Amino acid sequence: MNFSNQQISEYLTNIATAYEIKHKDLFHITAYQNAADTISSYPEDLYKLWQKDPKLLDNVPNIGPSILKKIDYLFKFGKLYPQLKPVFKNIHPAVFTFTKINAIGPLIAYKLTQNLKFSNDPDKALDQLIIYCQKNKIKNIPAFGQKSQESILNNTLAFLGRKNRMPLKDAQNLANKIIKYLKLKFPETEFIPLGSLRRQTSTVGDIDIAAASAKSGTIISHFLKYPDTVQIIAQGKNKASIRLINDIHIDLMVKPKISFGALLQHFTGSRQHNIILRKHALKLGLSLSEYGIKNIKTKKIYQFNNETDFYQFLGLKLIPPPERIGENGLITYKMV
Repeated sequence: MNFSNQQISEYLTNIATAYEIKHKDLFHITAYQNAADTISSYPEDLYKLWQKDPKLLDNVPNIGPSILKKIDYLFKFGKLYPQLKPVFKNIHPAVFTFTKINAIGPLIAYKLTQNLKFSNDPDKALDQLIIYCQKNKIKNIPAFGQKSQESILNNTLAFLGRKNRMPLKDAQNLANKIIKYLKLKFPETEFIPLGSLRRQTSTVGDIDIAAASAKSGTIISHFLKYPDTVQIIAQGKNKASIRLINDIHIDLMVKPKISFGALLQHFTGSRQHNIILRKHALKLGLSLSEYGIKNIKTKKIYQFNNETDFYQFLGLKLIPPPERIGENGLITYKMV
């Protein structure tokens, strides 16, 4: 039996997820999240270190005695620590799949499984989630609505796109082709690729594009007529998704210029970067979304037409997209 750092990180992330759903205190939730983040990018193989000497794990940052005990049990027996069983009780397995999707947190994932039926198989559960969105089943769940349903659909499709990735150069060429098509009709509109394409990763899954405009309806309508479209997956007021040949998904999101900066930030960073940034914001009494930055106490939402102002509001210099992959960005770009 062997355990990769990624598997260990996922194990701890799932514990943090279960704790959040069961309303465990924030200290415990954050401790497991920090440990998971550290392990996911740790340069040495933790399982091999443990095999040499379990005490070597004492030197790994953000891993205290309680978490070490859970990891040690996992390595010895290959299963969940016994005292954690009540924490995971009545939590559907699909919850831990859904929380891997951008913008779907533990409480949202849990509520989905409480209101709709899902398979225990991760792939089938993801397919069901898409179908529920397309059939407008999610917007009728209390506290969700149309915007939440569109966000869940778009982010789930983007998540699935990671399984079929294309080389960066091919993704850039295709995105440029689509943007050129859109620019011919809307020359004054700014179109910017998002996600892993904007971060310039070596491979790219689905292609996400953002547009800064108040003419969302006409832009979406034109986008859906893109010549190589095989299927219209989703169509909303501000967002749409199409499928091209070779099962390539293209998502377009249109937002007014006043909130464009928040949209760019939200859909550019890696999941880990966005988690770390949300923790940083919470310490300042703020919460982040694709719509802007909300003061948790006053409920006021601040909007940004560019990312520089967005990051400066959080006490950070603008973090270049390729560096939005982990904790280093926040350390390097903190404003003096």
